[in-house]
Amino acid sequence: MVTISFIILAIFFTFVSSNNENNIIRITNSGSTNTAGYVIELYRNGLVKWTVAPRYRPSFSTTPSSTTAQNSIQLSLFRTNNIFQAVEQASPFNQYEPIFCIKSVSFGTKLHVTYNEQQTPDLNCPQRDQRLIVLSKSINELITDLHINTFG
Repeated sequence: MVTISFIILAIFFTFVSSNNENNIIRITNSGSTNTAGYVIELYRNGLVKWTVAPRYRPSFSTTPSSTTAQNSIQLSLFRTNNIFQAVEQASPFNQYEPIFCIKSVSFGTKLHVTYNEQQTPDLNCPQRDQRLIVLSKSINELITDLHINTFG
């Protein structure tokens, strides 16, 4: 009986640990010369955490430092499910060709969504695929609602 319980527990932990990437949407804004970059993580349970890196740092890192602003909120499950649905309908992201567009040197940023170890093309460039258009709209609404200050 103990052996069976142990096996079931081991299978459960293997499933949970291998399924973690399915439970996180990571949104990365590169920042620019005049704006800070940031990383947003949205979890299936509605928890949203974001980190803003200062503009003057020589390189952007997702590892928080003493000068990195960190925030979090709880989204409704309805809103969370809508964002996950947009991401999953646009998946897999490797089906899309990379997208490049002209941007301002001072204010041009790259915006990517990572899910299941795959990354979208730059969502700050014009999109042609309807699934990426819907995803971009959903992600940009979330970013707007978070009121992330990238000029501070």
